[in-house]
Amino acid sequence: MTSVGLARMLRSLCITGDLSKAVHLLCESAVCPGARTYSLLLQECVNRRDVRLGKRIHARMVATGFHCGEYITTKLLIFYAKIGDLGCTQKLFDGMPHRSVVAWNAMISGCARGDAEAQERAVDLFVAMRAEGLAPDQFTFSSALCACARLAALECGRRVHAVAAKSACVAGGNVFASSALVDMYLKCGCPEDARRAFAAAPERNVTMWTAAISGHGQLGRAAEALALFDRMADDGLRPNDVTFLAVLSACAHAGLVSEGLRRFASMSSEYGVTPRGPHYAAVVDMLARVGRLRDAYELVKNLPDCQEHSVVWGALLGACRKHGGDVALVELAARRFFRLQPGNAGKYVVLANTYAAREMWDSVAGAHEAMRALGVKKDRAWSAVEVQGKMHTFLAGDSYHDECSAIYEVCTALASAVTEQSIGATDGVSHC
Repeated sequence: MTSVGLARMLRSLCITGDLSKAVHLLCESAVCPGARTYSLLLQECVNRRDVRLGKRIHARMVATGFHCGEYITTKLLIFYAKIGDLGCTQKLFDGMPHRSVVAWNAMISGCARGDAEAQERAVDLFVAMRAEGLAPDQFTFSSALCACARLAALECGRRVHAVAAKSACVAGGNVFASSALVDMYLKCGCPEDARRAFAAAPERNVTMWTAAISGHGQLGRAAEALALFDRMADDGLRPNDVTFLAVLSACAHAGLVSEGLRRFASMSSEYGVTPRGPHYAAVVDMLARVGRLRDAYELVKNLPDCQEHSVVWGALLGACRKHGGDVALVELAARRFFRLQPGNAGKYVVLANTYAAREMWDSVAGAHEAMRALGVKKDRAWSAVEVQGKMHTFLAGDSYHDECSAIYEVCTALASAVTEQSIGATDGVSHC
């Protein structure tokens, strides 16, 4: 088979959706296709988030000595960034003699979706990109603002906003950058700035409305979130499944169970949106927060194909940990969840902590032993805070910060003050 014939066959297989067969044929063939065919195959892997096939294609390139060039290298960089392999992404990026805006965007976007260290790297890359004389586009601004939002780095976000305001590609209002801007200000606890950014946007799509609804809900402003939802409908835009998830989460945080259930019922009846696992999980959380764990269990038990909804069983398990629930319900939820996701480290920790709260130490040991047997490890929790324009990142229980002694001293004093106030309040009630 000639390289032209192979290229045609691979393209045909991609069009018919048989990517696995296409990659198998590629690896078994004695000839190599051209850059356009490699580009098509990699794009299919990006679209499907198929880690295994994408890496096989890359391995084939290396094994055959195929010269990637800037275009294919950028495709590979996008693939690794999308699957979250920032190590390979960084190596490809560092090895590029010339980096286009697309390559910078892929790198910044990949880092923005990573952990706190990667998110800080995304902001640094944004600065480095401008220092090299490249003009950011709307996707660059969106990713940089996303990183600032996740870090709650308000001052960094304001600086990105200032650059965006002077940029020709977003100065007139770009829906991607505007949505990210609204989300950033809300995540940083600045609803008034978010309101101004929202009002200034000449065009608003469902994504921007959803960002505003979600942000207000996370700030505990459920009334504003619901009002925005109604305004969105009045403007003629149909909410999607993500919009409804934001609404249900807002109702759950505010304890608006009746309103939340009404909005949940309207998904399919009024808007034709079919509820999925995350929507049911939000309803479970909503019911659990007001002590209606049995109602939450009945909802889960009566779901169609409930065996397939790992996110719902996980929500029920988490609800039992936070809001009570008998041991039998905890263990039932755990069994159903781990049947679907046996390698989820976070939920093993939830189960162990639930047992610990009831002083069931043998069961705690059993949960930890199950984690060891499966080789499951829980990543350490982290948090970040911005003080006078500088980001401070903390891992659970670490002692690396220069002022860790003073920080722990303040935390201990605050914990003591809260405990004393709680005891005082309890004493006051008991004597009434």
